[in-house]
Amino acid sequence: MGSNCERVSEVKAFLEQLPLFSNLREDSILSLAYHGTFITIKKGQFLFLQSDPSDKFYILKTGAISILLGCSDGREMVINEMRSGDFFGELGIITEKTRSTSAVAHKDCEMLAFPKKAFLSILESEPLFARRILETVAQRLRTSSKRESALAFMDAQSRLARVLLQLDQLTLDKEYVTISQEELANRTGLTRQTVAKTLGKWRRAGWVITGRGHIMLLRHDELSKIEAEWPNS
Repeated sequence: MGSNCERVSEVKAFLEQLPLFSNLREDSILSLAYHGTFITIKKGQFLFLQSDPSDKFYILKTGAISILLGCSDGREMVINEMRSGDFFGELGIITEKTRSTSAVAHKDCEMLAFPKKAFLSILESEPLFARRILETVAQRLRTSSKRESALAFMDAQSRLARVLLQLDQLTLDKEYVTISQEELANRTGLTRQTVAKTLGKWRRAGWVITGRGHIMLLRHDELSKIEAEWPNS
């Protein structure tokens, strides 16, 4: 009994730190905390796979989760990345569909998992919570649409330059980007061979330095020009 109370208190304390739950009724947060469970997964481990049942809602506490979309040719593309405080898994529950994407740990992760029934209960009883969920989902859809539109018209080099420049801005270590060629392929919708060929070309030109899972950008100006170029066709 004591351990259960401690778990509920820990979950409740974490929820109260998140803007998503601010100004909600105390009984709503307490009810959700009662059903929440902290889980951990290791880097590279899948949380769920595309077409799995949509039976849980998640809030990431630590680590990073990559959201993957499977392609018809067997490749997977990273369409989003969840960081501390982000929630995910809501769409399948709301639409009553199976998972439309897969989720894999990009780093060791700890997160809160809530069963479908508990999530739907607070969604129906708390209009403010429902509105915040909707606003976040709408923003993600806008971002996704912009990215897909860009990828539809950009050639391979432009796609790769854009992703590397974005990652370089986000990374805490400003000297290099930590990412494998396979991950770059997933993020750009390109084959690994195309990524390797393009990076090799840029390396010979002196624009980048590549290592095992690391890429240092030396000529941001040249990559920015590449990013801005559109295919001639």
